[in-house]
Amino acid sequence: MIKTMQLATLIALVAAQPLRAEVQPATPAPPSATQAPRIMMLRWFVADVKRAETFYQTVFGMKTVQKMGEKVRIMIFPGSSSPGLILIESAEEKSMNGSFIIQVPDLKTTLDLAQTNGAKLKNTDFRQQMGAAQARSSHFIDPDGNEIEVLQIAVPSRK
Repeated sequence: MIKTMQLATLIALVAAQPLRAEVQPATPAPPSATQAPRIMMLRWFVADVKRAETFYQTVFGMKTVQKMGEKVRIMIFPGSSSPGLILIESAEEKSMNGSFIIQVPDLKTTLDLAQTNGAKLKNTDFRQQMGAAQARSSHFIDPDGNEIEVLQIAVPSRK
């Protein structure tokens, strides 16, 4: 029987598989009209927006694209324009935790960076063969209590 966490990971794996090659814009595209629903941003409540901004820049290479006052930052992941992450400083962050799955090129390096920068590793170990690709993931809790699953998909090299 597949556990709920494993099912979520499998769904993310299928969604992460490219359908066609795309050229990523060098700078984020301005918001535009859409013909279908799409996720634009993940809202993330944090205790200290500057600390959270540094954490996500260091661990995932995210870039801050807009500061909205002293308590809000809009960030994007490398090579993409959306979905982005909107960090909102709030005294209520403990009751507003979130979770997401992110694909990374190197699971161990990402976990090491996260731990060095204040994350608590959960030491979960998910492994799944998907055709010729091997998927591995683990979870950590960021400094504000949000759970993040980091996922590495290794595709064998073609000779």
